[in-house]
Amino acid sequence: MQDLTQRDLAELLGYTKTQLEALIRDKDKWVGRRTELIGSKMRNLAVPYGKLRAVHERLKFHLNKIKQPDYLFSPRKGRAQRDNAEHHVGQAQFLSLDIRQFYPSTISEHIFRWAYHEAGLRADVAGMLVHLVSIDGKMPFGSPISPVLTTLVHRSMFDAIKRVCDAHELQMSLWVDDLTISGSAIPGTIIDDIRAEMRKCGFQTHKIKFRTGNRPVIVTGVPIEGGRVAAPRLVHERVRAGYAILRGSLPDAERAHEIDKLLSALGTLRYHVGKSSLEGRLAANRMHALRQRRAKLTVVVTTPASPAPAAVIAVAPNGLLPWE
Repeated sequence: MQDLTQRDLAELLGYTKTQLEALIRDKDKWVGRRTELIGSKMRNLAVPYGKLRAVHERLKFHLNKIKQPDYLFSPRKGRAQRDNAEHHVGQAQFLSLDIRQFYPSTISEHIFRWAYHEAGLRADVAGMLVHLVSIDGKMPFGSPISPVLTTLVHRSMFDAIKRVCDAHELQMSLWVDDLTISGSAIPGTIIDDIRAEMRKCGFQTHKIKFRTGNRPVIVTGVPIEGGRVAAPRLVHERVRAGYAILRGSLPDAERAHEIDKLLSALGTLRYHVGKSSLEGRLAANRMHALRQRRAKLTVVVTTPASPAPAAVIAVAPNGLLPWE
């Protein structure tokens, strides 16, 4: 990084040094704390808002300019959970594990060491960065900067784990705190090597799973089945439910709404299975048929300029109105 001063950092974030120091002193005024159920876990959130939120967003923007390793899939622009799953297609064995308390276990000292030793910031600038980012002495769960900064802070740990995987010719991917490893054969000793690297940084693992590819394997919520990425069961359920609803008797406005929901579900299914696959082409055909059905509906809409609803009649493909 450039040899930034505190004044330079403040200017980069749209503030003067004095304003940034004042924000640090009053930081607690700009933090919302709450406990929230996320997935199946109760999380203690520390969410920045107002001025502090703006600073975290600007820091995120600048940190995202740093080149990330290929094994990192989140947070990465242009990469999604499907891409993470596709990274492991064709493998015979799978190992997945989560890092326990990934954000809360990343403390101010971790952030300072990265900023000073890895990013090359001056000690006072690294200290200012820590004060701006950390909340209650740790990486906040609920800040936009936490995903990208945490992966940068612990890059050396993940690089070391990647070297362990490379030594055994295994694939590795990281999605937030979810590590997935795959290959033709995963030695049982590798988990001890991975845990050893994590312990150096004060982390522990949980939710450890060994799986084989002879049945569907779920990677970060996306199934791999038959040597390809498949759509999650929930997506198939949405499609089936959508068609079941459309088989009933519905007024046109409600039918149009249900068609839109079904189109969304089919689009998600097509994304997961791949546009060029047989399932993807079938989904595209179904979407085309649904759009044709929707175009023939009579949908009533209201406009702010008129107190009375105005009927909008769709013209049939041959240019004729329905009664002609």
